[in-house]
Amino acid sequence: MIPLAQSKLDEAQQHALQEYPFECCGIIIGCPDSDQEDILFRCTNIQNKLHEMDPEKFVRDARTAFYIDPKELLGILKETESRKLAIKLFYHSHPEHDAYFSEEDARMALFDNEPTYPEARYLVISVYNRKIKEQAFFEWNPESGTFEKQPG
Repeated sequence: MIPLAQSKLDEAQQHALQEYPFECCGIIIGCPDSDQEDILFRCTNIQNKLHEMDPEKFVRDARTAFYIDPKELLGILKETESRKLAIKLFYHSHPEHDAYFSEEDARMALFDNEPTYPEARYLVISVYNRKIKEQAFFEWNPESGTFEKQPG
């Protein structure tokens, strides 16, 4: 299991509460075998903007979907590479929904039915009425070809 700094996981939960009633999204990078250099990036969820521009293509708004700003993602990928670190975790929240890895979450994490970031974990934070209800971690299982819930 990839070690993650508890302070960064706490920060992800705070991000989820601050963005409520919309989904938050972010990334944690760091050394794969240590949590000492973990860096959390709060990403911009541009789902509302996409929904406003093209509601037929982007039928959901940010209350039930997220889309990381591609420019921010590219910047994070460049920083990860330049520092010789790894993407350890992608996180997002589910306002007024439980912490599960939806079909849409899986679709966004895959490219050609393979995980885009096979070593990364995924965290879903459930927020009900401005309070954290639960959170769940998911990892790619190459044997089953699915993202499976993992112990915290």
